[in-house]
Parts: sequence; structure tokens; C-alpha cells
Amino acid sequence: MSAGNDAADNANKQLRRILIIAYGRAADADSRVASALLEKLRERSISDSWWLTLIQDDALRLEHALDLRPNDLAIFIDTHLHGKAPFEFIEITDDGKAPILPEADAVIPGDILHALATLGRNRTLPPSFLLTLPMPRDESKGDIAPDIDASITYAVDFLENLLGDTSNEHWRSETNG
Repeated sequence: MSAGNDAADNANKQLRRILIIAYGRAADADSRVASALLEKLRERSISDSWWLTLIQDDALRLEHALDLRPNDLAIFIDTHLHGKAPFEFIEITDDGKAPILPEADAVIPGDILHALATLGRNRTLPPSFLLTLPMPRDESKGDIAPDIDASITYAVDFLENLLGDTSNEHWRSETNG
């Protein structure tokens, strides 16, 4: 590949639209984790980029498929009581077996991808990933445990690295699940 093609490839990588959705129940510590992570990410200069959309919500909803539709890459951010420290990063897919509407009240990232596939993207879905932070809780105080602050910092540094190279290959090479 010539140097001119490398420059064009790098320019195209930076022009990709990216959606990051952080979600967690509004009254729970996982919502505070999502909020803290997005707040720290917004402090980074890359968050001002026109091609990056950051959304925080208390739960995933099928309407988020409309948010996902114009994007080339997506990251869903969640917490889990038994998550790996400092975080886990995996690719998620819709294998076409999901029902048109979710069967439970909880919507998962695969449901969003399935809904998007039926909204006119000709079943082409943006590569999508799930970043899961561990969620040790101190319910008595309602606080985020100190080790979660470290996980959030690592995750923000990791996301900034990902956003520096938005090629599918780079993102897939960074998965650890």
C-alpha cells in the first residue's frame, strides 16, 4: 500500500461515526458508574469530536436502535456484580435469531442490534462492543467502591486509545472476553 493510501485510510478511520451508550438503573450504583465514566470521558478532548455521540440512560430501550442507526461503530457500557477487573471488552452480534421484540422487560445490546437490522440497514450492522465494569457495591453508603474508580480510569484510557484508531481490526484486537 502506498503512503497516499495509508493517509486516506487513516482519514477514513477518523471520519467514522461512533456511539457510546452507558446504561444502568437510575437509583443504583451502576448508574453512578455509568455517569462517572462518561463524565471522565467528556473531560478528554476527544469527546468534543463531531463523530462521537455519548448517551447515558437508566436502561437500554429499543428506541436506542434509532441512535445507533447512523453510526459506524458502537460501544455499550454496563456493570456486572461478577465482572472482571478492571473491565471486560467483547464484541457483540445479532445472529438473526432474536425475536422482533424482546421477550423480557430488560433490553440487551443484541436486541438493539436486531431492531436496527430491521430498520433499513439491509441487515448490515455496525461492529458493536460491550464494555463491562465490575460492580462491587457498598449499598449501606450508596457509594462506588474505591476500586471502581480505578476501573473507570482504566476504561476511560482504554476508550481514548480505541477512539484514536477506529478501524474494525484495531477494536477487535482489543477484545479480552
